[in-house]
Amino acid sequence: MGLKRKVSKVLIAIILILIIGCIFSILYIKTDMLKTKEQLFWKYFLSEKDEIINIWSNNEIKSYNSKLKESSYIKEGNVLITSKNKMIRPINIKIFEKGNNKEDFKNIFVNLEYDNKNYGETTIIKDENYYLINNDVIGSNYFGFKNENLKQLASGFGIKNTDIIPNQIKELDYFELFSVDDVELNRILKKYIPICRKYVNNRDYNKYNESNHDSTIYELQVSRKQLNELLIEVLNELKDDRDSLKLISDKIKMIDEDNKYCDIDNLKEKINDIIVFLRNREADSEKFLSIIIYKNKNNVERIEIVLKDDRRISIEKEGENKLVIKQYDVENKEISIKSLNETMKTIIDSVSEITFEKNIMDGNTNSVCLNIACDFGLETINFKYNYVEKIKNNVDSIIRKDDVEYVDIKKYSRDSYKEWFIKALKIND
Repeated sequence: MGLKRKVSKVLIAIILILIIGCIFSILYIKTDMLKTKEQLFWKYFLSEKDEIINIWSNNEIKSYNSKLKESSYIKEGNVLITSKNKMIRPINIKIFEKGNNKEDFKNIFVNLEYDNKNYGETTIIKDENYYLINNDVIGSNYFGFKNENLKQLASGFGIKNTDIIPNQIKELDYFELFSVDDVELNRILKKYIPICRKYVNNRDYNKYNESNHDSTIYELQVSRKQLNELLIEVLNELKDDRDSLKLISDKIKMIDEDNKYCDIDNLKEKINDIIVFLRNREADSEKFLSIIIYKNKNNVERIEIVLKDDRRISIEKEGENKLVIKQYDVENKEISIKSLNETMKTIIDSVSEITFEKNIMDGNTNSVCLNIACDFGLETINFKYNYVEKIKNNVDSIIRKDDVEYVDIKKYSRDSYKEWFIKALKIND
């Protein structure tokens, strides 16, 4: 009897341990109990990341894009540029496009209105790897070029730095450009997450409740020193990681096959340059970057990125298909256009809000609306672009390359380009 009683106690103890283990497993998986601050932060950060990506790439969008690649289509859109204090007169650009992606031809008709005055229509023909352009302002002829050696063509226009200009205009598949297959993604995560955790761990995460709202806040804070050391080690690992370098190189090739960073050796050299820069950069232990997640009940309200210079960027998903990005406390209002890099920095520094919305309707219609507001201090410029695209069985009245006469602009001199440009500038006279 004593042995049976002991066996029964052992069995009961095992069953109790299993039950308790199951309860704790369920609590860990289904709730936030038992999770560290680090685990909670990444749980909600990654879930919101997936929700944001879903705006650009869900099953409905993938199905539509696959169908569009094999179909004819029409696309009607509009670009509107306005200013809050009327320092810039309204610019309205109407765009109508039709074509066939499988056969790789299309017509684009662009109509420009400035200050409510119409300046004629520009027609663009893409056919057989040629682009032909006609505009009423500079004459009735079509001017064209073969879609190759565009750097050389840009030099003919007097552009000195052609590094950022691709040698060929490509129709980008943005989903393919920014996506990584699961096997490769898991390899990258397995290789680089331990390095990240070496410099950023549970002590750098905080969890607290917002006093004025029913929100829980999860925050990650890192110093410039942490960030520098983390980046240096990641880059040192990356420069010898040929699989990852090939992945980066292949993505660059999708944009520009002649870019020097398509060569892995050039890519490694650039990574070495960045490592040297980071090692020479002063880095202190003060808080430099914060990523803050605002969670209400089970939903993430928004994510904020805060930099040391008090720049605050808010990312918020509205509904299923709309994304809103806001930038606050932008102190740098100085406008600099000395170089392309400085011009781009001025524009990025001045962006106060971006909204993006994308909808697929009935499987054959795609609508997109993009709004960008730039605050330059004395004036706010608003840029709005929207279009509706419809898949069709066929489209009619397409103008093909052989239907028109054109002159090859590669055969013209720089003086001819200047003459056309001056003629275009006289549209205000």
